[in-house]
Amino acid sequence: MHRSVRWAFVTILAIVLLAVPMPAQANGGQVRIANQPIGPYEVTVFTSPVPLRTGTVDVSVLLQRADTKQIVDGAEIVLWIEPATGGAPQQYPVTRDQATNKLYYAAEFSLDRPGEYLFRLEIRAPEAAGTVSFTATVEKARTGFWQAWWFWALVGVASVILLWWLFGRTTPARAGSPTEIADRTRRR
Repeated sequence: MHRSVRWAFVTILAIVLLAVPMPAQANGGQVRIANQPIGPYEVTVFTSPVPLRTGTVDVSVLLQRADTKQIVDGAEIVLWIEPATGGAPQQYPVTRDQATNKLYYAAEFSLDRPGEYLFRLEIRAPEAAGTVSFTATVEKARTGFWQAWWFWALVGVASVILLWWLFGRTTPARAGSPTEIADRTRRR
């Protein structure tokens, strides 16, 4: 097989592996509340994953001064989550320690049941306090084969076999230069 064809296979394999969607990580996602005023501040709230699914959920809060867009430090934020069908509300602290991007405040927690939920954030900042809320539907998590360990093990084994096939095979020995061939025939 020609070397250029081998490199084309490797390039296509790399593109396919890089194109496989991976779950997005925290501090971003779907905007649930955009620039809602609380005193001199604006609150923006994001949730991920998109769409919300059972399992680990991230709620991130961006708290800024409305006039300068400067990030507000020293806020205390508490998240309350309550199923729309009723049930005990759950409380989670929303802190910078849980955020991957330290400009945000974040809470990461697990939701086990699909359904409609009410999310309420109580915010206390140095110059004002207030509450923002939204409802969101949490879907049942999908268990697609691309999320299973055996699928990625199979992809890994297939990749190793393909790379060995492309690069590991030895090429047949060359017959030699015309002078080497002539020398061998004279010796016989």
